[in-house]
Amino acid sequence: ADLDYVMRAVSTIRHALNGRVPLIGFSGSPWTLATYMVEGGPSKDFRHLKGMVYNRPELAHALLDKLALAVTDYLNAQIRHVEGLIRESDGRRVPVILFTKNGGLWLESMADTGCDALGLDWTINIGEARRRVGDRVALQGNMDPAVLYASPAAIRAEVARILAALDASGQAED
Repeated sequence: ADLDYVMRAVSTIRHALNGRVPLIGFSGSPWTLATYMVEGGPSKDFRHLKGMVYNRPELAHALLDKLALAVTDYLNAQIRHVEGLIRESDGRRVPVILFTKNGGLWLESMADTGCDALGLDWTINIGEARRRVGDRVALQGNMDPAVLYASPAAIRAEVARILAALDASGQAED
């Protein structure tokens, strides 16, 4: 109820898009939300939250479990307000994209979650990611957002580098 303004915005945007392009819903992960709750804001070292994990693991798990349920409810509410977590709504499949910053260490485990796609940050080579997860999931992203500060030519070169790395994996998608 407190986030009704978000649901109204999602409905308004979905209506304005008129089916021309998909609208991607979003939520922070339970870990990210716990970080803001426990640390009081973003953190580089997660000192207080990791301290809770080691000193009071039962409390940390209870918080993360509660947040996981809240994230699921929040995402399902977004799906319902885009006329649609719910994997099918009104006869349409709702794809799930899983993104974890610096998630290259866990690609196989992430692909095993049942998601449809993995969002990659720039710390993992997309060709290596494709080799590791095969065709189990789609891949997206992989560009350092800071490249957008560069010239159009540099941006095109970075896109070409990413596509070449994917092509070199032997499993490039059309």
